[in-house]
Amino acid sequence: MVTRAGVGPGREAELAEALVGLVDGDRDPYPVYALLRDEAPVLWCDALSAWVLTRWDDVTRAFEDAEHFGQLMGTPGTSSIHGRALLQMTGDEHRRKSAIVSRRIRSPRLLESALAEMVARLIEHFGGALPFAPEVADVKGGLTTPVPLSVIGELMDMQEAARFAHWYHAIVAAGVANVRGDPDVHARGLEARQELYDFVTPIIEQKRLHPGDELLSDLCSMEYEGEQLSDDEVRSFCSFLLSAGIETTDRALTSLFKQLALEPASWQRVRDDRSLVSSACAEILRFRAPVQGTVRVVARDLELRGRKLRAGDKVIVLVGAANHDPEAFAEPDCFDVTRFLGTERPQFTPIGPLRAFGAGAHTCTGSLLAKLEMERTLTYLLDRCERIELVGPAPADAGFMLRSAPSLELRLHPSAAVR
Repeated sequence: MVTRAGVGPGREAELAEALVGLVDGDRDPYPVYALLRDEAPVLWCDALSAWVLTRWDDVTRAFEDAEHFGQLMGTPGTSSIHGRALLQMTGDEHRRKSAIVSRRIRSPRLLESALAEMVARLIEHFGGALPFAPEVADVKGGLTTPVPLSVIGELMDMQEAARFAHWYHAIVAAGVANVRGDPDVHARGLEARQELYDFVTPIIEQKRLHPGDELLSDLCSMEYEGEQLSDDEVRSFCSFLLSAGIETTDRALTSLFKQLALEPASWQRVRDDRSLVSSACAEILRFRAPVQGTVRVVARDLELRGRKLRAGDKVIVLVGAANHDPEAFAEPDCFDVTRFLGTERPQFTPIGPLRAFGAGAHTCTGSLLAKLEMERTLTYLLDRCERIELVGPAPADAGFMLRSAPSLELRLHPSAAVR
């Protein structure tokens, strides 16, 4: 691909208009991403009041360069919808408070024992209720959504929260997905957050008096600089974790099963060779990133590819474009279940080139838990199903910053072992 040094204002306006078209519709974003990477990798978009980054190295820098890029706070369309949680913390405070969460969901010992057992039990519970062909199985509503929601609910001893998915959907919609800062969407998110706060407050009070052996008790008991987390901070953590613990896994699994139904040869290849399960999970996170973008703010003036970014400027970091950058990934528009064979785990850490979980200090704390949930869910269906079949045309992906099919119905054809 030939890269130009720059484009004129007329062409830049055309590219910005194409980008805004993605926000307002359900068009395939990847051809537009390719144009942006090629012609205007650092694009100012008036309609979004933001710089837009699309190349892998620039996206990576926006995550890793804490001197020049930081979290955008206090405005609609940002992660601050949750209140002050991990994404809004830096330095020693971020390291110490994220460690409380990490020891529950990143511990190799727990991932191989208690967490693995919990995930397997929940997959069996929900997956076992899905009907085989010729009946139609609601794979998203019956499996990919309830499994991660129930996992985070059990981790926080808030199993009842799984009954209130409408809170989660409203809060997530008011976060980075609200790229235009729609005040009505923001207001609905704040209302849902308050309902969640009201629900969790008496639980927090109980955990402070009688802590248990789970994540919410850890948050209620931990101290930083000699003081416990405030109730507001614990509530913010609950909102953030309930959303972050679901979003990536649910959307990624929906996209994975859709793609494998579209490509029966890839399904069969993974079914015949289970060493490809982890690679296939990493590949769908690259190929159809569930979180297509996030938001940053310029913390200090800098020049990037000849453009001058000023402190306080909003920056939209398009992870979906970075994951299709041919400078980082060979044949990026090809779904290849073998792509990460032998290098699977690094893709779920800051080490690998995959940007589905961010990079740097704020790499998603729950990435290894998402890996476990994805691999176990895929393996479960591979064991039970000889093949999976779409019901009618493939459901179109929807969304800009958060993207996947809003529903997924499949016919699950049983394997010989379960007939």
